[in-house]
Amino acid sequence: MKYFNNCTQWFEFFLVLGIIFLISCSERKENLPNKVGELNLVKTLSGDIAKNYINKLHFQPVTENENLIGFYENLSGNAIVYVTIYKSDKEAQSDFYKMTKKISPENSVFIYPEFFNYENNKIYKCFGMGMTHFVFSFNKKLYWISVDTHLAKSFFEKFYQAIK
Repeated sequence: MKYFNNCTQWFEFFLVLGIIFLISCSERKENLPNKVGELNLVKTLSGDIAKNYINKLHFQPVTENENLIGFYENLSGNAIVYVTIYKSDKEAQSDFYKMTKKISPENSVFIYPEFFNYENNKIYKCFGMGMTHFVFSFNKKLYWISVDTHLAKSFFEKFYQAIK
């Protein structure tokens, strides 16, 4: 190549490339943190396995987007975090409203729904199947957190802080 005439130029090129890579990695927020409060991430699903898992939960196809699922636990309880990744915030927000409308108490097993604001973000909270559930969109992603109720408030707040 005529642009790189000696080893020093190659070294400088790869050094700059490496620095750019490291900077971009350090700014990336985690979709599924390894630890949230006292709960540890013990298993993750991604790709087709996660998509099929989510579709199976709904007894029908509900997503074609990229999905991640994180299973958290310790001796005091469990949580599952479902993440769907979108191309835009607008698309994630749109599905947030569609989903929360669909899971209203008249249409599902979820009860006592409420919307609340957390750090200028609209959060949907409800109860069902022995757990507390939080649904929200943030940074081109739609999150659904299912967590043992006695851990719910703390887990939600610590998870939200970890991803922002």
